[in-house]
Amino acid sequence: MIAQTKSPFKANSQFAQEIDSFLAQYGAVFAQEAKRTSAFFELAAYNDIVKFYETADYTVSPENLKGTGGKQFVYALSPSAKPENCSYFLAKKVYKSGKTYSFEIRHNVRIQSFHDEEIFVSPDYAVIEKGSIVSIKKVDFYNGKVDYFFVAADKVKTFAETKHYAPGPELVLNFVGLVNELMPKLMANNFPTKPPMHFGPSLFVSGIGNPHLQKIRDSLGKRYTINVFLGLFAFPSQVYSASNQVNIKKIGSSWK
Repeated sequence: MIAQTKSPFKANSQFAQEIDSFLAQYGAVFAQEAKRTSAFFELAAYNDIVKFYETADYTVSPENLKGTGGKQFVYALSPSAKPENCSYFLAKKVYKSGKTYSFEIRHNVRIQSFHDEEIFVSPDYAVIEKGSIVSIKKVDFYNGKVDYFFVAADKVKTFAETKHYAPGPELVLNFVGLVNELMPKLMANNFPTKPPMHFGPSLFVSGIGNPHLQKIRDSLGKRYTINVFLGLFAFPSQVYSASNQVNIKKIGSSWK
């Protein structure tokens, strides 16, 4: 059970300072503006995902930096942001055999439904195979005059959503619908096991929730190999802390 001794609130200025400090480790800078606390929380959770991969012994590096000197890390603040205009982190795993696996940690990228090629959703974060973003012309998207960027569901290794609220049962349970749309095999607790490993699809919630929510979190994790992180304002390190990795549901990169 998560203790409720820490404040579930954080000043935007503190978020901005933490984001600046995080990017500075990689020689990058934060130059965008965000006014809502929920927006800052979304950016901070993206950074926590990067830290998760560092904890899992991946090498991470910022890619597609912008601005003068090529140092500005540009977060995708909207699902309509063009991937070519946004920065991302590359997570690389190198084994002694010489085999290398590379994944892009993306923010606000469209993903094609596993069930229907005409349906697209944009989870807040997606970990995808390197170079798997494609574009098409869609007549229902600006009359086919603008490229429509997306990732096929089978190129997605995992994904996550953030919610800045005091969580309730219905809102947490709704996350299962997104899992069914993108990675339906998890609904039967059928997940890839071959390394390298990723966190299972996850919901990041700022609020702590009550004991009932914690029971729901534990039940969903057992049924579908997904994670519900509660109280991330108060306890952000639970995503990437080395000591908490044993409690995080994980899935592999492939079945073979």
